[in-house]
Amino acid sequence: MRDYGFCFWSFGDISFEEKCKIAQDIGVDGVEVEGILEEDPIKIKDTLKKYNLKPLSITPANVDISSVENSIRKNAVEYFLDLIDWSKKMEAPRLCLHGDVGKVKGSEDNKLDWQLLVSSTKEIMEKAEKNNIEVVFEVLNRYENHQIVTCEEALKLIKDVNSPNLYILLDSYHMNIEEKNPLESIQFAGNKLGVYHVADSNRQKLGNGHSDIKNQIQALHSINYTGPIIMEMMAQGPNPFTPIKGSNYVEVLTNYYKDSLNLIKKWDYY
Repeated sequence: MRDYGFCFWSFGDISFEEKCKIAQDIGVDGVEVEGILEEDPIKIKDTLKKYNLKPLSITPANVDISSVENSIRKNAVEYFLDLIDWSKKMEAPRLCLHGDVGKVKGSEDNKLDWQLLVSSTKEIMEKAEKNNIEVVFEVLNRYENHQIVTCEEALKLIKDVNSPNLYILLDSYHMNIEEKNPLESIQFAGNKLGVYHVADSNRQKLGNGHSDIKNQIQALHSINYTGPIIMEMMAQGPNPFTPIKGSNYVEVLTNYYKDSLNLIKKWDYY
């Protein structure tokens, strides 16, 4: 059976337990939890179990694993090494890895930037393999990061890193911006697709934009994808980097997720 979930960060600053209550009400199987190392992973695990929720994945903090500044890059890698331990205590099967959101330009040396990204990812993956943790590299868009904005680039990273535990996270919202054909990109990812994030073209509920989500889900079937479908949506409003969109954003987002989950389940038949 498929696991369905949503990203907890999208509900902003409300309490973790309140987010769990909302998730239970929406009817998802699990959630993508924010990787805040200062929080107790055992307590998070217990609270999720209280509401019959699984930790499907971990959303990382915003750090820069390909920075040319040694101290910044090393601190970023260290964060992910600690996040592996944190995730294992929570019994989360996977965590997400991506570039520094908001860094839309690298150094003037693209070859160096790539080498730093590969070497940092290799170091992270060595520990992930030892701990039997899956890592999914999220393909973002050019307005969020300058590296890995297409499925093809993600597959090149996987080849260069050469770790069996490294997979791809494709997001329908980001693909709408960067991919020529999202359906073909899903098929191109094949058995290296580890997580599928879904929202419409404007990052709102399914049906509020123009993305062909129904056929993207059918493309998941064509590659025998058995991983989770995780919704990552935002209420309408300015500033794409904050989920808080007015006083009623929680209610709006809750309804987005409920309506979208019904559609996903309708399309995701076997």
